[in-house]
Amino acid sequence: MRAPVRRSELLLLVFLGVVFAVSSTVVVASVTHIEKIGLTIDGLEDGAVLSAVALRHVRISTGHPDTLGRVEVLVDETMIATRRDGDRLTLEGFTPTEGSHALTARVRSTTPLIMDAVVDHEFTVDNAAPSP
Repeated sequence: MRAPVRRSELLLLVFLGVVFAVSSTVVVASVTHIEKIGLTIDGLEDGAVLSAVALRHVRISTGHPDTLGRVEVLVDETMIATRRDGDRLTLEGFTPTEGSHALTARVRSTTPLIMDAVVDHEFTVDNAAPSP
C-alpha cells in the first residue's frame, strides 16, 4: 500500500530541483568563462627556480586582447604593476627578493556568482641560478 506524498516532501523535492538547476548553471557558466578568457603565464613554469633577472621574460596573455585590461597580477598576494606589450602584459619594474614566491594572474568575472579565471604559479628566486 502506497502512502500519499506529503506536501512537505513535495516542496523539498521542488526546492532540491531548483538548487540543482541553479548550481549546474553556475558551474557551466564558470567553466565557460574560464575557458573563454584563456589566461596563461608564459616564461614561468610552476615550481621553477630562476634568477630575479629572468622574470623580465614573464608574459601574461589572454584568449582575447581586449581582456588584458581586466587582468590583475599579484605576487605573494600583493598587486604589482604591469605594462601592455602588444597582446601580452609584462611585469613592470618588479624585482623579487630571493626565496619562494607565488605569482597569480586573475581576471574577475563581470557576472555575479561566476568564478574568476585564475592561474597560479609558485617559483623560487635564486640569483645564483643561471638565467634562461
